[in-house]
Amino acid sequence: MKRTVVVLLVMTLGSSPLWGASLTLRDCIARGLADNPNVKTYHIQVDEAKEGVREAVGSFLPSVTLGYTYNKLYNADKKERDTDYLEQKNETMSARISQPLFMGGGSVAGLKRARQTEEYRRYELQYAQLYLVRSIRTSFYDILKAQEQSKKWQESVKRLENQQRIANAWVAQRLAPRLRVLEVEVELSNARQNLIAANTNLKVAQASLRESLSMETSESFSLSGKLEDPVKPACSGVDSCIQKALERRAELQMMGYNVNMSREDAKIIAARNLPQVSLDAAMVDFGRDYENKRYNDDDRTYYTVSLNVTMRPFQGGRNIAAYRRQKAATRRMEAGLQHQREAIITEVHTSFQQMEESRARLSVATDTLREAEEAYRVAQRSVELGVSSLEDLLNAELRLTRAELSMIETRHAIQIAAARLDYAVGGM
Repeated sequence: MKRTVVVLLVMTLGSSPLWGASLTLRDCIARGLADNPNVKTYHIQVDEAKEGVREAVGSFLPSVTLGYTYNKLYNADKKERDTDYLEQKNETMSARISQPLFMGGGSVAGLKRARQTEEYRRYELQYAQLYLVRSIRTSFYDILKAQEQSKKWQESVKRLENQQRIANAWVAQRLAPRLRVLEVEVELSNARQNLIAANTNLKVAQASLRESLSMETSESFSLSGKLEDPVKPACSGVDSCIQKALERRAELQMMGYNVNMSREDAKIIAARNLPQVSLDAAMVDFGRDYENKRYNDDDRTYYTVSLNVTMRPFQGGRNIAAYRRQKAATRRMEAGLQHQREAIITEVHTSFQQMEESRARLSVATDTLREAEEAYRVAQRSVELGVSSLEDLLNAELRLTRAELSMIETRHAIQIAAARLDYAVGGM
């Protein structure tokens, strides 16, 4: 028993991160794909579709029917002479085997449709997985962004608190008006409010990641990653991105299978009006036991082989209307497929341009941050020497905070744009 418990613990700890573990983006994606209940649902749908294919194959195989009948007849008429109506007990056992030969093409179309349904379910699973990966990546970098913002606002609060002490000292020595203290206090209050907002955004992002990973609220975790993590380009240019997307996007594949399944449905409907042929063989064992012993009991076995051909060429026009309706549905799906294709091209264009914009902003944000840091150091030193005013230091601090937050936003934008572009092209 102890050995079994140890084995189960090892399997459990080996399959999922420990509580409080530091999760990389790869860890989060792996856990999400393994534990997310929505993805599990699509896995089950694939299994259902596999059984549907086996069910469709069964329509080509022979079917066997077994039957047993027991009948007891009572007749109060003592003058009855017809042996079929004398008091008696009947037992009939039968076995019939039927082999379909031709079902109007409906069985072939049904099998094709079942296989297409299985492929459709596989692409549904792929779509759910890609969507989950994008959500995990977004939540992952949302958490890192909120953590960085919280850290920067904490630093801003400390700088402003230091300025508040300096301003109070200057006011006490009548070197600055009371207005300077009030200005610093207003900015300090704003910084504290933004710190609260950043901490709230952090909790929201953590909750979103927990949901994607199917993680219990009591399970603690930390992330191992940075906003400046290198981003591998999904493709070299917008044209190659579009080509990849049109080849790999699960939605296009799904809608393509929808069109094909609709065409097979039309064939199934058309098969209703075509001949259906089957070969049947049967064995019947019949026994009759008369209550009146003057009559001989009957016990016989007989066999039959038959070729059955049935056809229903006209059914009130229902099949014709159903066939036309299905053809119209096929045209509608074809139009939807074209619309989806155009929407994906637009999505790729948008995601690619957002990626390019974020990369272009990064160099500017880097220069701005470096200049803002240098300006704050100069202003702080100048104030300490009494060369500059408190207003100059406050403005320098505000510019530094904006530059730091802009850098965080830019790095976060690159990661989110990369996640969206990877999703737009159908995954890396």
